[in-house]
Amino acid sequence: MLRTIRALFMFWTIFLSYGLTWLIDKVLPKARGERLWRFVHESNARRLATGFSRLRGVFIKVGQVLSVIGTFLPKAYGRALESLQDKVPPRPFSEIEGRLTEALGPNPLDRFKSFDQVPLAAASLAQVHRAVAKDGTEVAVKVLYPGIEKLIRRDLAVLRSILPFLRVVFPISRQERVLDQLSAMLERETNYANERKNMERIREIFTGRDDVVVPQVLEELTNKGVLTMTFEQGTKINDFELLKAAGVDQEEVGKLLVECYFKMLLENRIFHADPHPGNFLVRPGPQLVILDYGAVEEVTDDLAEGMKLVVLGAITRSDDQVLQGLERMGFVAEGGDKELLAKVGREYLAVLSSVNITNFAQLDRDTIEKLSGYDQVRGKLRDIMRSVEYPEGYFYVERTLVLLFGLVGSLAPNAGLAGLVLPHASRAFAMGMQVPPPSASA
Repeated sequence: MLRTIRALFMFWTIFLSYGLTWLIDKVLPKARGERLWRFVHESNARRLATGFSRLRGVFIKVGQVLSVIGTFLPKAYGRALESLQDKVPPRPFSEIEGRLTEALGPNPLDRFKSFDQVPLAAASLAQVHRAVAKDGTEVAVKVLYPGIEKLIRRDLAVLRSILPFLRVVFPISRQERVLDQLSAMLERETNYANERKNMERIREIFTGRDDVVVPQVLEELTNKGVLTMTFEQGTKINDFELLKAAGVDQEEVGKLLVECYFKMLLENRIFHADPHPGNFLVRPGPQLVILDYGAVEEVTDDLAEGMKLVVLGAITRSDDQVLQGLERMGFVAEGGDKELLAKVGREYLAVLSSVNITNFAQLDRDTIEKLSGYDQVRGKLRDIMRSVEYPEGYFYVERTLVLLFGLVGSLAPNAGLAGLVLPHASRAFAMGMQVPPPSASA
């Protein structure tokens, strides 16, 4: 109960500060008003990041998601919430020992030859310990935090309670879909039977390939809340110094990663939806080890076909094709102003085509401003929001694409995600569909 009160106090302190700022801004000169809003955004962003960090659990996950997909938030929030992507402090072994006992029976450590009580890694919902099975197999043991299921239900109730206020501030149609999809994702991430199933589904996609590795589950050491799998060696995908020392070409790693996601997203329509650097290891070859299968999602037909149209439009420089793809994906709300969206979309695509990025790992502020599309929505934001709705299932796709954009940009700074996707897309569309001629506006 105290945790819920603290969370509500944090949210309503932020909301009230914005209400007060709105009133004060009415009597201030424009320049002073803009400075005041910047100050309030930065203060509230720090307050939110600090509050999420203290509350932990679901709020850490929410903060991580918002830092990736929260493009509707002021920029200060993205900067402040990025800190939540860093390593989450682990819990003492005494706190998670009960979960091991519940899953594996009395004296659970006796089931192992050895068990390191200091965690190898910690996240918002679980932590991982290194151990050795009785037969000498090195394993990684993923342990769900005790009581996390109850905390998730309470925290989601808090978030749902503030949804009516968020609808007033950000009038995007069907905002509740984001929360519904977050809820579904958390439910699946805490279901280790589902994670075992996910591992087999992804393994099947890459059957016959020796450049993609999926860990093996040890069934006898796995039960509700505890998942034991083979411990996989490798270099963290963004540890570029170690990759270089091992003779691994990081751009080839980027190409392999993009190939894997192109195959999962657009060919098999099921994908690993949490591509942050901690979930990938690299071995010479290169060989890609994929970890953590709690977030594996399916892509709807409309999303997959819409994304194909968007990529096809980018290849052929067809604005109409891109906009048709966005509509197919489900971004246009019922009764939405399609002409306004098309106008803003074409303005943004024109600006995007003029952006010349030479290093995707080091984007300057001017380029980031152009990529954000801020100038195209200036003065029209609320009208645009009323014409847009959040497509079913896009929560996972957007989060994945944004994370991939950053990761691939650091691996292949000259080409970036767009440059590495293009060869796969060109081959796929050349074989699978007839490419229409470019529009007159191209």
